[in-house]
Amino acid sequence: MLEVCGLSVSYPEFANAVDGVFFALREGEKVALIGANGAGKTTLLLALAGVLTPSEGNISIDGVKFNKKNIHDARKKIGLVFQNPDDQLFMPNIYEDAAFGPRNFGCSEEETRERVENALCQLGIPQLARRSPLKLSGGEKRLAAISTVLTMRPSYMLFDEPTAFLDPRAKRALAEILSGLPQGKLIATHDLAFAEKICSRVLLLQNGRLTAEGGIDILRNAALLESAGL
Repeated sequence: MLEVCGLSVSYPEFANAVDGVFFALREGEKVALIGANGAGKTTLLLALAGVLTPSEGNISIDGVKFNKKNIHDARKKIGLVFQNPDDQLFMPNIYEDAAFGPRNFGCSEEETRERVENALCQLGIPQLARRSPLKLSGGEKRLAAISTVLTMRPSYMLFDEPTAFLDPRAKRALAEILSGLPQGKLIATHDLAFAEKICSRVLLLQNGRLTAEGGIDILRNAALLESAGL
């Protein structure tokens, strides 16, 4: 289980961008993280992925707290898919992008190849292995970006606005794929219809604070969503 206890994150110009957040994400669970622009969704994801250092609180998996000594191992267990795939795809072709993480963490070339091939097949895109990211559609780029995380074989995956830049057909394909991935997933999104389709639980952030948590019926509470700027 991924547990977040009293997590706060501050920027020099913005104290408490995330403010005292508590929640847990179970293995295999799909949870929507919703909130207006500036609510702190991306900041929270970056802190969970070890990109930002919390000012208070802690993050743990199966009772083991993340710290400076074990952050290397923690980054193997939590993978982040950025909102813009172009931020995640920077190599000459998709195979090299997907291989970057395993190679960086010391996997042999044989194991790296196995991980890449498995990830691309799992996402239904083995034909993209030697394609340049510059030649892909928005939906193909999104799946390629996800492959760079899957090759690390994380226990939990974080998604920042995964439906951004996608047309309806690509959204439907993505929903089917995410529903089939076994990892626990925290999905930050403004696309409430997408969240309702694949998630079973909802977290609502307002001004850095978790103000509502519950079942998918939260997405049907017009008054609550309106008060949160959604």
